[in-house]
Amino acid sequence: MKKILLNSEDIARLAGVSRSTVSRVINNYANVPPETRARVEKVIEEYGYVPHASARSLAGKRNKVIGLFITNIEANPKTRVFENAYFSPFMAAATDYADEMGYNLLVLMVNRKSDFKKIRNLFYNRTLDGGIFIGVPNNSPEVFAVVNAGYKLVIVDQEECAGRLKESPIIVNSDSFKGAYLATQHLIELGHRRIAHIAGDLKKYSGFKRLEGFRQAMHDAGLPVEESCVVQGDFTEESGLECVKQLFAGTNPGVTAIFASNDAMAIGAMKGIKGMGLNIPADVSIAGYDDIHIASYISPSLTTVRSSILAMSSIAVKNLIKLIENGSSDDHYFTIPAELIVRESTLKAR
Repeated sequence: MKKILLNSEDIARLAGVSRSTVSRVINNYANVPPETRARVEKVIEEYGYVPHASARSLAGKRNKVIGLFITNIEANPKTRVFENAYFSPFMAAATDYADEMGYNLLVLMVNRKSDFKKIRNLFYNRTLDGGIFIGVPNNSPEVFAVVNAGYKLVIVDQEECAGRLKESPIIVNSDSFKGAYLATQHLIELGHRRIAHIAGDLKKYSGFKRLEGFRQAMHDAGLPVEESCVVQGDFTEESGLECVKQLFAGTNPGVTAIFASNDAMAIGAMKGIKGMGLNIPADVSIAGYDDIHIASYISPSLTTVRSSILAMSSIAVKNLIKLIENGSSDDHYFTIPAELIVRESTLKAR
């Protein structure tokens, strides 16, 4: 494997051009002959050269464009991201907040790891002043590579990573542990003792923190967590339906309540429960997480945890723009509070 060079002088030497020519290619200036540009770009590609953003920012003015990178790697191929009840409102709100502050929002779908090259190129040619990652796995090497290149970034749903990276991204999270704890505690207080959990994608911060919150609430109440009562979904409605079929396949008699790691899976679970001829909440109580718009309109209306998606979007956009314009943010770690919203889908155990 070739050595990765992080010095523009090395790139210039290998391409047989001046350092200023390398700079003009990186900054996408027009006054570079096509054959020279191709030669420089070939060396950059071969050696994985990543120009540091802080140095490149001196080359010109901001474009006032930020990126929203919606990551869908390894997701169910049937999943349509723009129908997602979490991503869609986040994107709509981010567009509005950016517009209010005089910025435009460029949305890029990240469906495969190779798409991260597109993101790097958008930063390289100064199309973007900053970006927001949403939907990424926790501690993603591909995301961290972009962070370490020096770009101004927000990551939504990520554990604290200060001290482990060259740069410090802004991180915005829901208080997933507390929210899951509250939902599980609510079911326990209703008298339920055999409670199941439909976990989300455990590669994501919210997935494993909500599982931890569920386990802690059960432990604090002196209730066992039966491993057969913890099933893993992927935050989609389809997975919620499949998980309920797994839970009630004969191995878990007596389950009277379910906490699902998000509302989409809870709604899928509700469809499965009704399909088995069971009543919600008389036979099975169910609680979700996110308080998506439809949660209050389905029948029965869904008990859930509210942790404002709009607040997450607002904090992400506004603090990213502060970072772009001032070189700093009020903070680099934000947690959106969680609040239990009790509706019709939960009831006292018989």
